[in-house]
Amino acid sequence: MSRRLVSIYAVVGMLAGVFAAGCGGNSSSSSIRVAIASPSSAPTIEQGQTVNVSAAVTSSNNSMVNQGVTWALSGSGCTGAACGSLTNPTPTSVTYNAPASVSSNMTVSVTATSVANPLKSASINITVAAIAVTIQNKVTELAAGSGNFFSALFIASVQNDPTGSGVTWSLTANGAACSPGCGTLSLATSYSVNYTPPSSIPAAPANMPTITATSFTNPVNSDTDKFTIFDGSAACGTGGNESLLNGKYAILLQGWMGSGTGTPILFGASFGADGTGKITGGADQFNPLLNKSESGAGLIPAASSYSVGPDNRGCLTLTDQFETTFTFHFSLGGVTGGIASKGDIILFNEQSSTPERGSGILRRQDPTAFSLSALAPNYALGADGWENSSGSLTHFALAGSFAQSGGSISSPSFDANDGGKMSSLVEPGVTNLGTIQPIATTTGMAQATLTVPGPYSDSANVTVYVISPSELFFISNDLGAAFSGRAIATPSSFSASSISPNYILHFTGSSSGAPAVSIGLASFSGGISGTVSGSIDQYAGGTATNQNLTGTYAFTQLSGRLALNGAGSATSPVCYLTDPVDNVSALCISTDATASAGVFDTQPAATYGNSSLSGNFFFGSNEPGDNTVVDLCGVASISSGSLAGTKDASALAGFSLGSAFAATLTINTDGSGNLGTNTAAVTNGKVLYFINEAAGAAAEVQVFEQ
Repeated sequence: MSRRLVSIYAVVGMLAGVFAAGCGGNSSSSSIRVAIASPSSAPTIEQGQTVNVSAAVTSSNNSMVNQGVTWALSGSGCTGAACGSLTNPTPTSVTYNAPASVSSNMTVSVTATSVANPLKSASINITVAAIAVTIQNKVTELAAGSGNFFSALFIASVQNDPTGSGVTWSLTANGAACSPGCGTLSLATSYSVNYTPPSSIPAAPANMPTITATSFTNPVNSDTDKFTIFDGSAACGTGGNESLLNGKYAILLQGWMGSGTGTPILFGASFGADGTGKITGGADQFNPLLNKSESGAGLIPAASSYSVGPDNRGCLTLTDQFETTFTFHFSLGGVTGGIASKGDIILFNEQSSTPERGSGILRRQDPTAFSLSALAPNYALGADGWENSSGSLTHFALAGSFAQSGGSISSPSFDANDGGKMSSLVEPGVTNLGTIQPIATTTGMAQATLTVPGPYSDSANVTVYVISPSELFFISNDLGAAFSGRAIATPSSFSASSISPNYILHFTGSSSGAPAVSIGLASFSGGISGTVSGSIDQYAGGTATNQNLTGTYAFTQLSGRLALNGAGSATSPVCYLTDPVDNVSALCISTDATASAGVFDTQPAATYGNSSLSGNFFFGSNEPGDNTVVDLCGVASISSGSLAGTKDASALAGFSLGSAFAATLTINTDGSGNLGTNTAAVTNGKVLYFINEAAGAAAEVQVFEQ
């Protein structure tokens, strides 16, 4: 073989060896995998905090590889030191240090790149959360005025502050300091401050000041609340008929706050009206479910007012010592001697940036009943509300009876419906069911405790408003449940004749998270037990049903308990009889899943027709079953089946005032009827209960009375 051939073979062999080595190296490098070993998921940290990051380098074919990595930092919307820094690097770990200050949330990426194969890397995103300052109780307006403890408490929450230093507070108008002309700040803490308004409305721009809460740790982060200072003493203007509201009055109201499904609220107040549009004093209470309850806040007369128009529709603003102004519209009736004794009332809190609205009743109080000794010895109680012990809102209702002596509550008999779950409390041997504390002689208000069945592990704390010896309002103060209702005096004893032959009825509750309402007629055969007949129109979840009220009943003379046993739970309410007052002959609850609260109202024996109702009426809607229901009040005239009126409405968008409406009223011989297609109504010749069952209509009972 020639030397040339040997040389060629040698070169070829050498190249083959080189290629073989090269292929083996690329195979090992390409099998490398880089992963972030920790943290296991993308973390969020606060400014100035650190995160330890580690990486793992492996091979898919289990070959030996260099496990070292190099580290790099990049960010979205930041460069250099503004993104933070990496320290303590090792071949497998590094520490990320967030910037000491960030003005807004920032996301950075920490990348580990393989030393053996720089084409292989892995990254993890880290969010650096900026300090977030929020003024929790923002308002749109505050009343000018003065008085003891007359101020608003502003509260700030601060998130993502590693130092926990809170905020500093400032008061400006158009960016310049404006105190004391625009009000003053006092008692400032890291998370709250008191704002006291000026005694009168200042000139612009001081009439629209701004409160600012600024992070102490990072002054770049802050929150503001700009509001208008208004004259609460003249907010309602004049209507010319202010003399109709004269004396002491109490409000009992249920509603909702917030948007979406909302949060149930209760409101109560006792106030004095002087007959000229001025408020002479009083106190209010506001109870949102699972939120701070305020009871007995004194009203500021100089920042409150009312007006009444020629048609008996009016406006009311009540401002309390916490600088909270509640705005209402109402319609009045029960006029005797030129003074109204009752009315329907709706709320839309125009001050709060969070909508607060509701509907209820207004009653004139009898100051001679403002003592424990003046109260009746026996009462029936009906109440309803909301609780969330199961983690979701559940409607509940209760009805019962009790004895009262010097504020000591005894001899209880109660039934409760908690979302369809029934419970009872019938313990004649119990000597003390609760206590009513001494009654304030200026407002008729008293604190009390009441042990009742339902969502309570112990007694409920309530505020009592005395209307008369025969009527009390109850409003709960507990955070875990929100209920309100009325106690109506009962006879000292009951007999078979205590049951009237005929009643009209109405109920309001909630079914599967949607409002449920019903109205109907009930006729009793007489005696301690017997048969009941009639009908119930129920409207729930957009569906209307009519059910025959056919069954039996049993009456307990000791407590006045009247239990109906119909074809199903929807036609088997439990009631407690009262001495008839204010269109209430019995306070009732349903036994179905709607957990409705209701009223039986006596219906005199008569042949009814379109002429059975005539004259001027005021009307309102019962408490709203959910946050979508529009609250209504207004006035109407009825004559020979023709109904025309004017209504005011409170909806999520605010007040809608002075809307005219008309309808044709048809009344059947038994007192049932309608106001047109897809409606239902019942009457006893004095009161009309009405439901609009048209598709999409709100589930609410409208009550027309004189």
